[in-house]
Amino acid sequence: MGEKTVNPVNGKYTIPGKNNRNLELTLEDSDLKKYIVEELDGEDMNRKLPSSNPLGINWFACFSIYKSKDGKKNGHANVKYSFTVTLDEGQRLFVAYGGEAHEVTDEIKKNGKVTLSEGDPPTGSVP
Repeated sequence: MGEKTVNPVNGKYTIPGKNNRNLELTLEDSDLKKYIVEELDGEDMNRKLPSSNPLGINWFACFSIYKSKDGKKNGHANVKYSFTVTLDEGQRLFVAYGGEAHEVTDEIKKNGKVTLSEGDPPTGSVP
């Protein structure tokens, strides 16, 4: 499938994930017309994953945030964002950026969301 534009509903973007593991994404900037959000899957998501996966992370969702100019993508956006996702008991949550997996389980348990400005990471869980 590749890239698919996601439109906001009530200021939030729902990023569909594998096995009904959806992310609810919120941008810190409320002027959403300045951005284009796309969900990624298949090879588009695979390109963003770390080269090794010793923990067996199940990568289930990925997205990109672009600046919008005249309704067209104009480079990746530098915007702070947060997302929520439901975890099962005992699951650990990870995001991937900089070629590595980063655990964010404590943040989502403490704050109910994960806040990042790192570029458009894949999201996954163990087990």
